[in-house]
Amino acid sequence: MDSITVVADLDALGKISAFITDAAELAGLDERATWQVQLAVDEAATNVIQHAYDEDTPGELTLGWSCENNRFVITLRDNGRSFDPAGVPPPDIYSSLEERQVGGLGLYLITRLMDEVRFDFHPQEGNVLTMVKYLIGGPRDDALVLPVSGRVDAVTAPQLTKTVHEHIAQGTRFVLLDLREVTFLSSSGLRALLLIRKELMTLGGELRLAGLQPQVLEVFALTGFTQVFAIHSSLEEAQGAFGQGRA
Repeated sequence: MDSITVVADLDALGKISAFITDAAELAGLDERATWQVQLAVDEAATNVIQHAYDEDTPGELTLGWSCENNRFVITLRDNGRSFDPAGVPPPDIYSSLEERQVGGLGLYLITRLMDEVRFDFHPQEGNVLTMVKYLIGGPRDDALVLPVSGRVDAVTAPQLTKTVHEHIAQGTRFVLLDLREVTFLSSSGLRALLLIRKELMTLGGELRLAGLQPQVLEVFALTGFTQVFAIHSSLEEAQGAFGQGRA
């Protein structure tokens, strides 16, 4: 793994950007994927600089990269304050600018731009953020395709959440919900899907939805969630998208 270590201050962002841009080009990423990596790394590094250390006593930040089995793997390490992504609420991207609460956008962008994201804390190594961008697209053979049918409401949503959670506990990180047979979706169903998505994203995974009936798709449109979820017209499209970055 090639790496650099810099003082964790804002003056280092230019050096960090140049380093990861060269790395992405060496790995063979195209222009769009390189830009996604640049932005994700900048957001992650800025978070470390602004939140892991005190402003008057900046520590060090180590950025490394490698290519492993068609995966461009990036790590950021620091010895500052520990970070728990579960404690960061999702940003409000729908309210007017005057009403929005500040915060959470950096983490949101990272999880949208990269294919896998994982946060770890080690007593010796400190905070370790691992981000992955796939080098070759295509269907994943480890994605769970789960058919859902009938109503997804206050009665049935808890069982759907439990079923997916059990698969996640067994190691599943990529989930495709086949919603072709779903005839009704309530706000309780939406909340269940949001919880599933949040759990997967926290673990560096991904949730995709496919085959929504018009009335079900309208619920997503009315609530603005078409911009939150990765929604596909067919299973084939959704399966192929797992290797193409987040929707």
